[in-house]
Amino acid sequence: MSESSSSTTETAGTERRLSPFSVLDGAVSVLAVVFTLYTIYYAYSLMFVRLRYSNIFLGLGIALYYLDVARRHYEPEDGDVDEIDSEPRPSVIDTDSITPIQRLKLAFARIDPVVAILFAGIALAATGYVEYHFTRLEQDVHLLGHTQMDLYVGIALIVLVIDATRRAFGNVIASVAVASIIYAHAYVGPNLPGVFRHTGFDWTRISRQGAIELTGVYHETLMGIGSTWVAIFIMFAGIAKAYGLMDFVLDVGRELGKTLRTGVVQIAVIASMIMGSITGSAAANTATTGSFTIPMLKDQGVDDDFAASIEAVASAGGQMLPPVMGVAAFLMADLLGVSYVSIIQAGVIPAALFYFSVGVGIHFAVLKYGWTSPNTDSFDPRMLLGGLHFVIPLGVLLVTLVYLRYTPLTAGLYTIVTIFVVGSMKTAFTSARNSDLDVESAGALVKQAVSGLRTGGLEMAPLVGVLASMGVIIEMVTFTGLSTRVSTTIIGMGGGELVIVLILAMIASIMFGLGMPTPAAYILVVVLVAPGVIEMGVPEITTHMFVFYFAMLSAITPPVAISVAIGSRIAGSSFMKSCVQALRLGAPGFVIPFAFVTNNSLIYWSQETVIVFPVVLAGTIGLIVATVGFDGARDLSYPVRGLYLGAAFAGMFGSLVHVGVQIAAAAVIIAALVHARMVVGYDVDRAADPTLD
Repeated sequence: MSESSSSTTETAGTERRLSPFSVLDGAVSVLAVVFTLYTIYYAYSLMFVRLRYSNIFLGLGIALYYLDVARRHYEPEDGDVDEIDSEPRPSVIDTDSITPIQRLKLAFARIDPVVAILFAGIALAATGYVEYHFTRLEQDVHLLGHTQMDLYVGIALIVLVIDATRRAFGNVIASVAVASIIYAHAYVGPNLPGVFRHTGFDWTRISRQGAIELTGVYHETLMGIGSTWVAIFIMFAGIAKAYGLMDFVLDVGRELGKTLRTGVVQIAVIASMIMGSITGSAAANTATTGSFTIPMLKDQGVDDDFAASIEAVASAGGQMLPPVMGVAAFLMADLLGVSYVSIIQAGVIPAALFYFSVGVGIHFAVLKYGWTSPNTDSFDPRMLLGGLHFVIPLGVLLVTLVYLRYTPLTAGLYTIVTIFVVGSMKTAFTSARNSDLDVESAGALVKQAVSGLRTGGLEMAPLVGVLASMGVIIEMVTFTGLSTRVSTTIIGMGGGELVIVLILAMIASIMFGLGMPTPAAYILVVVLVAPGVIEMGVPEITTHMFVFYFAMLSAITPPVAISVAIGSRIAGSSFMKSCVQALRLGAPGFVIPFAFVTNNSLIYWSQETVIVFPVVLAGTIGLIVATVGFDGARDLSYPVRGLYLGAAFAGMFGSLVHVGVQIAAAAVIIAALVHARMVVGYDVDRAADPTLD
């Protein structure tokens, strides 16, 4: 090869290596690893006050998210880095026939990655400014006042977090943030009617309250808990994913699916439930686990709309599953000022009621429509050995949280360290067994650890913006007095009747939660709705669980139903048909919160819980039988479904009349289902031996 040819090849190779994607991918990797290590080191050292730590966390998280946005613009569709051009990939459009709007979109597609990189730099600069002036902004500013630059930095931070939220979670929650700022402005507030009227504030006050007074964006609960307790668990989930936990759960699901008449259906529910508890977003969980489970369900013969609804309901319901509860457990414990274990205890029975009823409903629906799996086989327990090492970090998590009563931040630290150690030992053991333990395999161990740190940071980065945006929203509705007036209005409209107040609170919780991630929806409805319910005499934890339940259910409630929308897109089904199926499967979820308000021992455990829990559980099963229209043996007529419905409500709320009514109703439901099961068994025996006829 000639010297010029060799030089040309080397230059081309250098250009490929220095393409925008490779440069941004490297920057994202470095920043993601730094972001995760910073969080882990803070959990170990507690080197700053939490507010100061949160500011640096905010800058790193927002910058990482924007760099990742820019990186994805340049990412090739086939994953071949060598073929990446130096320009972002626009949509394939015939430029001779496009409209002016399409031209504008095409131009935006080209400049947007540059804007994202610029915003990443502004995020680091703004939070760096706050860090440099932190002592003045925290202590001296109340006497000296804010400078003009302080106010500009405050506005910049508000704009950044709202834009990051728009990109990560869509327009709904970002629009709410913008609307809250407009609502707080002096030009708007005094001109609004009735309960919405207030004096209004100029842009300097909005900048101060929204960010630069170290409130709003730096909200003590949302950003304080989000940057510590929430972050450590989200990063653990990302690290566990890099070490193969998600793949292991899905592999076990497929194997178990071979042994059940219902196939992979129930396994899809369990996998989505587990991952939904950790991710903190019903929509994100539907998108990630649904991309695996929905095709599996369809392969088994499950209808498209039903497959989408199963995944959507399971993903949404995972938000209430302890110990993480979609990160809302951490927020709830801090808001209520109670121990984290108390929140876990309060969440166990509501989660069991919901998931058991959903599991039964799906089981009956599969039997009703004949979607059973014909390829039943025995489960191979040897495959569990491949993921046995995951039991150790999960055990550490439970022991440190529940038994030792460490803070979630400390428990998360120990769990992350454990999964690094266990995961590395597992990889090293596999290499040694294959006689492949050398320098190259040692490099693979390091690469796997770095990949885990990178994944953990990338999993957390999109949530940083939404936590900060929710802080802005809460600050705006609080200091304008809207939250207090909404609670007073709900009580007034209820006329002092608890049932009416609860129904109004349910409607408000669902409406405020539409299109939002569950933790964000929970915080908003707690501020606006919960005080009115508490004033009616409902205990605090029960009230928070009540509004949280309905904020979670907003993910499957039309017209937005964000989880169903994503699930139906993956399944290729009708959105409205999938919504109907999701509401049928999730029907008990809209009644269970009223049941634990009525039967408070479901939240605050006592001797009464031993009786109340199975009785209410029987009622929820009766409710799902009525909505599905099948009892395990036959399709039910509407009169029979009405009887089941009446028995279900008596089982769940009969104690309002007499506890004997509640127990009797539960006994009737159980007896009817046992009889149905006996009929099924007889029919199966008769099919196997026709002489029984």
